[in-house]
Amino acid sequence: MLDKISHKIVPTFNQKVELSGTFAGEPFVFSVTLLGQQYPQYLILGLGYQARWEKVLPAIKESENLRLKLISDEGEMIAAHVSLIHATHFPEKLLFMSYPEQGIARSLRQSPRVGLDYPAQLQVANHFPYINGSIVDIGRGGVGFETTQQLPSMMSDLCDRDVKLHIGQDDQQRWSLSGRLRLLQEHRPNVWHVGIKCELSVAECEEVLYHLVSHQNAIDRLINNDQSNDSYSNNTLQV
Repeated sequence: MLDKISHKIVPTFNQKVELSGTFAGEPFVFSVTLLGQQYPQYLILGLGYQARWEKVLPAIKESENLRLKLISDEGEMIAAHVSLIHATHFPEKLLFMSYPEQGIARSLRQSPRVGLDYPAQLQVANHFPYINGSIVDIGRGGVGFETTQQLPSMMSDLCDRDVKLHIGQDDQQRWSLSGRLRLLQEHRPNVWHVGIKCELSVAECEEVLYHLVSHQNAIDRLINNDQSNDSYSNNTLQV
């Protein structure tokens, strides 16, 4: 049975999607960028400047079974049948595809994620200095880390390498999580998202969540900054 997926297709910055099908009896897969949409008429897909238009366009137009696949921000794999409405190669190579209302949506995560905002430093296989950023979500299967720091050019070659997240700002309170680097993408302009796989037991996940949630930035700011602000009562935060 197909799922209703129209509300799940939300273009994000530089979001990569796959177009696949069969042309002249041969399967093909093209990586394109989801640039935008006009709901419920069409999706706008962009090809890179080096894409061979004379190869891509005939395959897309004549494909016997054209499919689109993407990964949503919620960690779902979405797949659906689409068709070509219009194409243009100037000034940019763009494909206007039919907007799918139904398709397949499957969660790729084994457990839900909890959103956070907690400072951390990422260490990747001892290749270069720590990368400053924040933990943005966590679940039993892994951790999401974001940074605005300029990443080394070799970073994209380090997928599946061992990593460590050094958590906390106070040296006496710092501790680490170990895992493997599974995803690296520019989530927004100059904001890099790093997916880290680390298998946690239920007890371990609860312990990490308790520590992080009870020490998030908002609470830290109340403790550290508001003591000198007369506009707040001494009873603002009770522990």
